[in-house]
This record gives sequence, structure tokens and C-alpha cells, in this order.
Amino acid sequence: MDKFSLFAAQLLTFRECFSKKGHSACAGCGVALAVRHVYKALNENDKTLEKARWQIPWKQSSIFKTTDQPSGQALPALLSVPKENDNILNICFDNECTESRIKNNSLIKKLPAIAASSDYAYTATACPSHPFDLFEKVNKGWEADGHAYIHILCPCPAGWGFEPQETVRLGRMAVETRLFPLYEISSGYYQVTTDETNPRPLKDYIKKQDRFSSWKSKQIESLQEEADVFFHKLKEKTKTGI
Repeated sequence: MDKFSLFAAQLLTFRECFSKKGHSACAGCGVALAVRHVYKALNENDKTLEKARWQIPWKQSSIFKTTDQPSGQALPALLSVPKENDNILNICFDNECTESRIKNNSLIKKLPAIAASSDYAYTATACPSHPFDLFEKVNKGWEADGHAYIHILCPCPAGWGFEPQETVRLGRMAVETRLFPLYEISSGYYQVTTDETNPRPLKDYIKKQDRFSSWKSKQIESLQEEADVFFHKLKEKTKTGI
């Protein structure tokens, strides 16, 4: 039986912050869903953002001092929300649709750790498939005394090759396979915020997407091993810190 669990949307705030004119995103767009959740969370913290929410600057996420960026690889979109004392909450919406992202995603996985090592007070990963986890992390990022960074995985039906109604399911599967673990780093300490006791096999996630249609068993096994190693190191850091 599929481990996909109920998404209780009725438990989220009914206050809508999306543009009344709508948007041009594709059906099932993970970025649009993530942006919707983020703005709801932000407006719960500071009502003054409601008037200015569409003037908050967007840019690419090359915000940290690092030499690891692969040449020719574009980084995902970033929402920069000004806070008090010239601090900023940076929120990255990553739809993994740049070339070779899933095959060369080491930099993307490092971004939260790079942020933490760059004196960010709070960093985290999130996904709109886990809205309550996302809400809590946006709140923590907003309240943190210093810069904050949240990296959000945003499933893309058009780029990944799946049906629009499967967006939330694909996000949950990415977390359940531990390919995209949900965690946070605060004051130098790591914490895994969603841990699957019985992680889903990565092949279940891969087979749901047309972008992997040419992948062979060895490629899936290699990515599975990479995900397992990364998660193991992540769990070790929860014991030792940065």
C-alpha cells in the first residue's frame, strides 16, 4: 500500500496572499504551491508585508561565497525578505529543472550547510508536500536573530514529467526516499525534522518521472547510495554539530 498520507489543507490558514490577478504557472506547479505557503506564513508574522509582498526582490541564489559552483549551471530562484537590523530571510525555490541538476546536485545539497558556515543564524530545507514543517521553518527563519536561509524543493510536472495532480505525492516521495531530507541548522546544531523509519526505495520515486526514463539500474543504485551516505552524514551531524 502506498505510504502517501492525507494532506489536511483545511488545517492551514484560509488567508490567501496570492495575487488576485492569478499567475502564469503551469498546473500543479510546485513553485507556485511553495510560494503560496511561504507568503501565508510570512503574513502570519508581519501583516505589514501584505502591502509589499509583490515588491520583495527576487534573484538567483548565488548568495554565498563559494567556489564550488559548476560552470554553466544556473542556480534556482531566490526570494529575499528584508528583516530588522538589515538582516534577510532568503528563501530558495528549487525545481531541479536546470541541466544535469539531479546528476550534479552536490552544490545544491551543500547550500544550507554553506549558509550555516556563512554566519546565517538559521538554515533549513523544506517542501510544500510537508506544509506544517514548511510553515514552522519560515517562522523560525523570520524570527531568527540574523540572516536565515530556507531551501525548498518544488516538484515540477512539466520539467520532471509527471501528472499535475501528483505534485504533493512526488514531494513526499523525495523526502521519504531521503533524496531530499528535511532538516534545520540553528546555532550550529543540526536536526532532522522528518525522519522515515522505513524509507521508501529510491526506484519508486525515479519511476514516477519521465526525466529518468533512460536511467538504468546501476544509475538508480548509484543515486540511492549517494542519498544514503548523505543522510548518514546528516544524522551524524545531529550528534556533533557543524
